[in-house]
Amino acid sequence: MTSTHATPLPSLASRCYRLTPRGRACVDMVNTKTQTTGSLSRYLHDVLEMCGTGVWFEQLQQFMPPRSLDESLRSLLELGLIEAVEPGEVPAYQPPARRRTPSKFGELTHS
Repeated sequence: MTSTHATPLPSLASRCYRLTPRGRACVDMVNTKTQTTGSLSRYLHDVLEMCGTGVWFEQLQQFMPPRSLDESLRSLLELGLIEAVEPGEVPAYQPPARRRTPSKFGELTHS
């Protein structure tokens, strides 16, 4: 008897993603003035552009709802437009900078 359960998909969290050569070509093509229609939704294209040379899942989460981000990453991985970066090639994760806001006394304070 065979199992009807699909193999679980790998976790996308705590990983770093970057464009593949095919993904870079897709970004470059869509950014030309002669491109009139694209095969990717604007949302998928935005995720693709953010991946660039490397972006952490946690950084992407700042801009997108979790389910949409998960679906977008899975789609782009299946299309071969992005790849998960191998541990030895991963850029250092830099958490978002804390905002600096002027206080009522004119000094800059950390919020």
